Amino acid sequence: MATQYRYLFADLITNDILAEIPLTNVSFTQALNTPGSFSGTILGSDVQEQGYDIPNSTIPARTAIYVDRDGVLIWGGIIWLRSWDSDSQHWTFSAREFGSYFERRRITDTLVYNNQDQLFIAQDLLNLAQAVTGGDIGVVVPSNVSGVNRTRVYYDYEFKDVWSAIKDLSNQQDGFDFNIDVAYDSNLEPRKYAYTSYPYRGITYNANNADALVFEFPGNIVSYEWPDDGSVVANTMYGIGPQSNEAKIRATAVSPIDQIAAGYPFLEDTISYTDQYDPTLLYQQTLGEVTAKQVPVPTPKIVIPAYISPVLGSYKTGDQCLLRITDDRFPNNGSGFGLTEVFRIVAITVQPGENGPERVTLTLTLPTS
Repeated sequence: MATQYRYLFADLITNDILAEIPLTNVSFTQALNTPGSFSGTILGSDVQEQGYDIPNSTIPARTAIYVDRDGVLIWGGIIWLRSWDSDSQHWTFSAREFGSYFERRRITDTLVYNNQDQLFIAQDLLNLAQAVTGGDIGVVVPSNVSGVNRTRVYYDYEFKDVWSAIKDLSNQQDGFDFNIDVAYDSNLEPRKYAYTSYPYRGITYNANNADALVFEFPGNIVSYEWPDDGSVVANTMYGIGPQSNEAKIRATAVSPIDQIAAGYPFLEDTISYTDQYDPTLLYQQTLGEVTAKQVPVPTPKIVIPAYISPVLGSYKTGDQCLLRITDDRFPNNGSGFGLTEVFRIVAITVQPGENGPERVTLTLTLPTS
């Protein structure tokens, strides 16, 4: 039986379903620690034949869209853009996951967190954003802890957006993963659930686990891309805080691995934190950045069928998987495979394939620990 996709449009605040409308040319992405995106098209002929009220059921900035795949919600977000093309007689839509709402919310009161658990800070920022009139979009916020305490001050005059505040917090050494998922509740109503996961989200690869994720080329991988980007490499990072000229708060962090001794040239980079007044926190954030950039990190993209094991829905962002590749890029090294390496899924892009096979593209990166 063919996979069935349903696209549900709902009022962002009340979550009332406004319409179920068929879409074409759909592609959507689930991402780790950043809102994923969605795009799709409504045929003008479908609008006329079925009588859909597109203008009132797809209003940007106030309409949610949920993606149902065979009775399971696998994506949800907010429509931010729609466009009508008179030549093709098509509506096109662009949406982003619900985290994008908190990119549009600002911290307008001075908030002081003194030696508080980092997950509590993130959760409190989400809860405060939803506590104002018109601010509650129904995101259920967890209350788990990490055991890692931070001291953080957000000044009212900075007007920092909530999502960036959480992202900066998570990017420090010993940080965490976060985003917003969707699922049906016990009444089969679509709901939004934030997660704050420490030290990271997802399943650790275990070769002894029968359900461990394994992707192979040749095998269940249709094709892959393997970029090696050295343009982002740095072994000394300068963190620049607020103030001006000589009064600027600054921090210098050096790669934990001695890259100079390993043969790399001296490579520098800078990063700005215009709201970071604490020199210790500025250093921690800068160290986190240089640690992530100390070597060219491969971020391969593998294309897999959605319906071949492991099937779509059996993995999520944050999960670890074993990647095996044998071809001209990775010739057989005598062990049976050219490449055998554990990676982590950081993004999942789905193309439902109404005019072709259902395809999934996984973006991978090496685990941090």
